[in-house]
Amino acid sequence: MTRNNRVYKMLSLLLLLTMSFTMTGCGQSNKQAANTASSKDEVVIGCVGAMTGPSAQLGLNLKTGVETAIEEINQNGGINGMKVRAIFLDDEADPTKSLNLTRELVTKEKIDAFIGPTNTTCAKAIQPYLNENKIIQMNGGCTGTVLIDIQKYPYSFRTHFPDRDQAIFMVRRAVAAGYKKIVMVHDTSALGVGAKADMEECFKELGVTPVADCTYNSGDVDMLQVAQKIKSSQADCALFFTLAVDGARIMKSLVQIDYAPPKLCVHGYTCVGQGAFRELAGSAAEGVICNSPEYASYPAGGQPPEKTMQLAKKFQSKYGQDILNQLIFGTALSYYDCAYLLKKGIENAGSLDSDKIKAGIESIKDFEGAYAKISYAPDKHEGTTWQNIKACYVTKIQYGCFEQVK
Repeated sequence: MTRNNRVYKMLSLLLLLTMSFTMTGCGQSNKQAANTASSKDEVVIGCVGAMTGPSAQLGLNLKTGVETAIEEINQNGGINGMKVRAIFLDDEADPTKSLNLTRELVTKEKIDAFIGPTNTTCAKAIQPYLNENKIIQMNGGCTGTVLIDIQKYPYSFRTHFPDRDQAIFMVRRAVAAGYKKIVMVHDTSALGVGAKADMEECFKELGVTPVADCTYNSGDVDMLQVAQKIKSSQADCALFFTLAVDGARIMKSLVQIDYAPPKLCVHGYTCVGQGAFRELAGSAAEGVICNSPEYASYPAGGQPPEKTMQLAKKFQSKYGQDILNQLIFGTALSYYDCAYLLKKGIENAGSLDSDKIKAGIESIKDFEGAYAKISYAPDKHEGTTWQNIKACYVTKIQYGCFEQVK
C-alpha cells in the first residue's frame, strides 16, 4: 500500500507538470496570435463590380473613385499607420459571379471591408453573405431602395442617392413646377418596379395621380410604342427611371413623333446622366434633365466647386483627358467618398473589429464628401437625403459636372 501511494503521488506530480507545460504553451500561442493581429500592416478592401460588359461604365466609376482615394490616403500615412490595399474583381454584372467573387475575397483574401458592387441585382445577391460574416460594406452606386435595411443588413452603408430619394425629388419637383399631366416611364426589372412603387408613394402623399404608367422591357430596341403612349396621354412631364441606352432610344422615338423637349419636360434619374445616354441619343438629349449630387453640379452661369474641379483634373491626369466622358463623374465621387468614410470609421474605432468600425461610421456627422455632405447614425445608414439632389441638364457639362436647371 505504501509503495502504491508513492507511485500514485509521482504520477499525479507528472500529470500536473504536463498540464502546466501545456497551458504555458497555449498561452504563448495565444500571445503570438495577438501580437500577429496587432502588427497588421495593411487594410485590405475588396471591390467587386462590372468592369467589362454592358455595365462596364459602372465598374469604371468604382475603380476610378476608389483607386484615387486610396492613393491619396496612402500618400498621407494610410489609416492608423497602416497602408491600404484594394482588390478589384470583375463580376460582369452577374449576381452569381458577384457572390462567388465576394466569398473569395472574404475567405482567401481576408478583407477588412468591402466597397461595391455596381449593380443592384448583384448587391441583393451578396449582402446577406457580407452581413452574416460581419464585413462592413460601403455602397457607392447601387440605388435600389431595399438595399439599406438596418435590421437585415446592419453592416451595410450607402453614400449614393437611393431610388426612393430620387423618386421623391423628381415627383416633388414636377408637382412644384406646376406640371399637370405627369407620366412614369420605367422598365419591368426590379429597378423599374421598385422605382414605380417609390414614385407612386410620393404621388399619393402629394394627392396627385400620374396620367400614365409607361413600361417596357429593358433592352428593347424599338421604343416607338412607349413614345406614342407618352404623347397620347398628352403628358407635359415624363419621369424616366431608365437605363442609359433604353432612355436614349425612347428619346429618339419622341423626336421621331415630334414630342421631345421643349414640348415635354423629360426628367431622368442618375443613369440618364451617363455618357452612353448622350452618345446614343445625340441631339435628342437636348433639354433632358437628370439628377446630380449638389457637389457634382454648378449653378447656371457659374462653375463647379473648387474641390470638385481639382478632383476632376486629378482623374484626367491619372486616367487620361477623356476619362470624364467615360464615367458618371458624380458616381465616381460617391465611390471616392466610400474609401474616405471607411478611413474615418476605422480611425474612430481605433480597430479593425467590424462592430467597432460599424459604430465608428455611425458616429460620422456632416462629413464634407466630394459627392455630398454625409451623415450616419445607428438608425440611419443612408448617407444623404433627397434635399442634396439637383436637377441638371445632361448636355451642359464642365469638368464632368452638370449645369443646374434654373
